[in-house]
Amino acid sequence: MKLPARPAGPGPAPLLGTAGLPDELLWQVLDTADIGLLVTDAQRRILYVNETFTRETGYSLAEAQGRTCRFLQGPATDPADILAMRTALDRGEPFSRVVLNYRKDGTALHYRLRVRPLREDGQVRYFVGVQEDFTETYQAQRQLEHWVYIDGLTGLGNRRAFDEALAGSLARREPMRLVLIDLNDFKRINDERGHLAGDALLCEVARCLARQIPLPGTTYRLGGDEFAALLPPSLAPLESTLEAELAGLDGGCLRAAVGGAAFPDEATEAAALFRLADERLYARKPTRKRERLPQ
Repeated sequence: MKLPARPAGPGPAPLLGTAGLPDELLWQVLDTADIGLLVTDAQRRILYVNETFTRETGYSLAEAQGRTCRFLQGPATDPADILAMRTALDRGEPFSRVVLNYRKDGTALHYRLRVRPLREDGQVRYFVGVQEDFTETYQAQRQLEHWVYIDGLTGLGNRRAFDEALAGSLARREPMRLVLIDLNDFKRINDERGHLAGDALLCEVARCLARQIPLPGTTYRLGGDEFAALLPPSLAPLESTLEAELAGLDGGCLRAAVGGAAFPDEATEAAALFRLADERLYARKPTRKRERLPQ
């Protein structure tokens, strides 16, 4: 295959150097690169892929040649990524993006793809793509993002996850019920039996709530001994049921107070919703030891 010529003028750097090496040797150098490389014509038909591309995707040069990169996409490829890449190519602009593509065997892999156009006489003649396997990094990033929203002790959603879920429901004006759960005299358990025992009980409470609150309801630990749930209106009020189930924990000694409020039937903004659920929770406590401000 004839190598693309160096673009004239001060435009982008050439695809290959001009060190006087035979063309075939230059292509062999590209094949030794430990990164996936591909070259397409201006119509985005593949002219060349190197051996790393073949190793990572499973497609040989013979199988890829003449096709567009659409054949690497699949059902889970994000349409927003496809649109962004197509728009950049239509405009003859370089781009860098992490995309989900598929190997020949059907395995989904994330790649960091960088593409730049090569021009001759001001016209796009080729596109050069560099792709790096980004799967492990992507999964690590997703795991970190996941843990940002997870309570490390109980595995429930944390306060940040709760705040964002509540704000989203309110912004979308979705009817729902806020339920707050507070454990009575939990500090005494930590003081008398130690924090390991207290942590074990919190985990037991989390498992109980997860069992009792069916999907699409979601449960969160707000901090300390305070929990919350967001329930769709299709679920009947669960306050009494939750209190009864929680009372069976810790050898039948645990007591909890639960209060709920409905949006938008009983409150139409977050502070009022919290205040009403909190008032109902404290009305069910055996004693009111302190006054809490609305969230």
